[in-house]
Amino acid sequence: MPGIDLQVPFSQKDEARRLGARWDGKRKTWYVPSGLDSRVFDQWLPKPQPPNIRAPFWYLATGTRVCWRCESPSIIFAILLPPGYEALYVADDPADDCWEGGDNLTLLSYVDDVPQIVAAQLRLQAPRYRVDYSQTIHSFYWMNHCEHCEAKLGDFETLQEAGAFEGHVKLLEINEPFAASCASHTL
Repeated sequence: MPGIDLQVPFSQKDEARRLGARWDGKRKTWYVPSGLDSRVFDQWLPKPQPPNIRAPFWYLATGTRVCWRCESPSIIFAILLPPGYEALYVADDPADDCWEGGDNLTLLSYVDDVPQIVAAQLRLQAPRYRVDYSQTIHSFYWMNHCEHCEAKLGDFETLQEAGAFEGHVKLLEINEPFAASCASHTL
C-alpha cells in the first residue's frame, strides 16, 4: 500500500527513484513507500494550497474531445460549480480579501489542490482526470488524459479554447461541499 504521494516531474524521476520513491503504475503517480523518511522527498511533497473557490455542491461534467496525439475521440471531465459558488477576491491589502458570490455556473481549470473527499470522488468517477505535471505551465494540476493513448489533455486546449467542450455534455451532481485552489474559473 503506497505511503505518501509525490509530485515528481518526468525529468526528475531518476533522482526520486534513486532516493527510494516508487512508481504506482495503476494510479500513475510516484509515492514514498511506508517506512521511508518523507523529508528526503520534500521537494516533491505536494504543498497544500488554501481554497480560493467553494460551493455547497458541485458537478462533474463529462464530454468528448479529439486527442492531439492519437486523434481518437476521448472522454474528458471538468468540474462545474453551481450558481451561488464563492470565489476568493484577493486585494492588495490582505485585510480586504473577501469571498464573492457567483451568479452563474462556472467551469474550473488548472485545479491544483482539492480536499481528500473531492479527490476521492474524482478518482472514483473520472479515473483519467488526475494530477499530472504540465511542461507548458511548469506546474502540477488535475488534468485529463486520453482514454486510448494516455496523452495529457491540458486545460487550455480542453477547457479554455472555444468549442473544446462542444456537443453532448453530461452532468453528474456530487451532493457534497466543494473547495479547491484553482487558477481559473469561467463560463
